[in-house]
Amino acid sequence: MKHNKAISRSRRPASLKSRLDELPRSKRLAVKGILLPIALAAVVSGVFFCAYRTYRKLLDICNSQSVVIDETEQIKIHATPHFSEANIRESFGLKNGCNLAMIDFRAKREQILKKRPLLSDITITRNLTRKSVTITAEERRPVARINYKRNGAGRESWLVVDLDGVVFDYSLNDSQMLPVIKESAASAEKGEKISGKALWGLRLTELCMSRELSGIHLSEIDVSNDIYLIARTRDYNSIELLWSYITEHGTHNTGNMRDALMKIRHIINNGLKVGHYQTFIVTGKNRVTVSPHDKEYSR
Repeated sequence: MKHNKAISRSRRPASLKSRLDELPRSKRLAVKGILLPIALAAVVSGVFFCAYRTYRKLLDICNSQSVVIDETEQIKIHATPHFSEANIRESFGLKNGCNLAMIDFRAKREQILKKRPLLSDITITRNLTRKSVTITAEERRPVARINYKRNGAGRESWLVVDLDGVVFDYSLNDSQMLPVIKESAASAEKGEKISGKALWGLRLTELCMSRELSGIHLSEIDVSNDIYLIARTRDYNSIELLWSYITEHGTHNTGNMRDALMKIRHIINNGLKVGHYQTFIVTGKNRVTVSPHDKEYSR
C-alpha cells in the first residue's frame, strides 16, 4: 500500500514553478521575461474590458435619462430681438423627444455664430442633475453704419459695425440715428472686421460715446480723405483732424485724438466759437483753428 502511494506521488505532474526551478538560470530568466509581459498584458486587458463595459452601461443610462420629456422644464432659452426662441430651438434641434446627450452643442454653437454675425456670443449651460439645458444668446450692439449700398430695386442698404469692428446686418429703422463711417472702399464685408482708416473712425465714435465727450454728437466720419479725418456733427459743425497728428504715436494710440476732441469740447462749452456752423481744424497739440474766421485757440 505504501509502495503504491509512493508510485502515485512520483507520477504527479510537476508544478510550473518547480519546472522553472529545474531549468538553468539563463533559460529560467528568458522564460520569465516572456511570461511576465504576457501575464501583465492579460491583467491590463481585463481591467480595460471591465472598465469599457461599465462605461457603456453608464452611457446607456445617461442617454436614456437625457431625453426631453417636458421641454418647458428642461429647456430654458434667453433669446434676443433678432434671434428668437423659435430660431434657437430649431437651430439646436430642441424639442420633446430629443436626446440632450446626443446633441453636439459646441459644434452647433460655432455654426450659428459663423452664420449670424449679429450674435456676439451664445452661452450654453448643461445641468446633468436636472437633465436640462439653458441657452443664452447675446447680440452685438451697433455703434455706426458703414458700407452704404443701393440694391437693384434702388433701395438703400446699410451694414453696421460694433465696437469690436465686426460688420453685420441690422434693421435700417433701428440704425438711422447712428453715425456713418464713410470709406473710399469697403474694408470689410458682413461677418468680417474693418481695418485701416475705418478703425480710426470707429475709435472716434467710441470716444464720443464716453461721458466726458458725450456733448459731441457725430453724424458722419469721413476717412476717405488722405490728409484729414473729417467728422460732421448733428448741429452741422465739422471737425478736421490731421492724419499725421492723430497717428503720431502709432495706429493703436488714440491719445492725440482724445486731446483734440477735449479741446473742441472746451471751445464749444465756453462759447468761444463765432457763429452757428464752424469747422474745427486740428493740426497739432494745442493747435485748433476755427473757420470761417480762422481764429486759432491754444491752451
